[in-house]
Amino acid sequence: MRAFIGNRSREIWFAIGVACLLLAWEYVSGAAPALLPRLGTVVASLTELCTSGELHKHLGVSLHRSVSGLAIGAALGFVTGAAAGFSRPAYYMFKPAMGALFASPAVVVVMLAMVWFGVGSGMAVFVTALFTVPIMYVSVVEGMAMVDRDLLEMAAVYRLSKWHLWWQVYLPALSTAVLTGFSFAAGSAFRKTVMAELLGSSNGVGFAMAMTRFNLDVARFFAWVAVCLLVALAIELVLVRPIVASLCKWRAASAAGATYE
Repeated sequence: MRAFIGNRSREIWFAIGVACLLLAWEYVSGAAPALLPRLGTVVASLTELCTSGELHKHLGVSLHRSVSGLAIGAALGFVTGAAAGFSRPAYYMFKPAMGALFASPAVVVVMLAMVWFGVGSGMAVFVTALFTVPIMYVSVVEGMAMVDRDLLEMAAVYRLSKWHLWWQVYLPALSTAVLTGFSFAAGSAFRKTVMAELLGSSNGVGFAMAMTRFNLDVARFFAWVAVCLLVALAIELVLVRPIVASLCKWRAASAAGATYE
């Protein structure tokens, strides 16, 4: 009952926060229309994007690039992370590259990708993949570092090969870390794709947002911002929250089993 009341209370306060934000928007748009358009104008622009087919066209391109970059980056991050977790020389060999990726400004990576790949899908996919790699890398490395030492000692006693050690010890223990890292990477992949398209692309959501600047169409710009927020919300509800809920249930079941034993 307390959990239900707590959840209900959170939903109410969230709704109040949204209402306050919308009221503040309307007040600012009325007092300074040059800064913000009316909400009704933004909704009208969003409706026009839907009915004209422009939303489907650009959003489909951006989602395809985002998923492609996420898949490539997650695979590379998983492989390099597993190698670094198994081998200390590999860990120190990959460390400078991963540190450089974390420290590099996103706009610098986008500009370099434009020089290498030009303007188009290749550049956006490359940028998305490149920023996904370190997220998955760190998740895998930290997950492997948290593997139970007793299991590793037992594996050494039974002289398990590295292949069996990976499949029977490391991979089951990595499930939590990998799923958490993947959900976080999925949440940021679409943002990185839009940023890359904003700076250099001939289609996609980022390109459409850039065109609103040239056309001085502020209402349509905020309509595209609303699309990005809705996509982020969909990723949160469809991917991130189910993964987190599953992990919580798995941890609770594991803890209950350990307590029972």
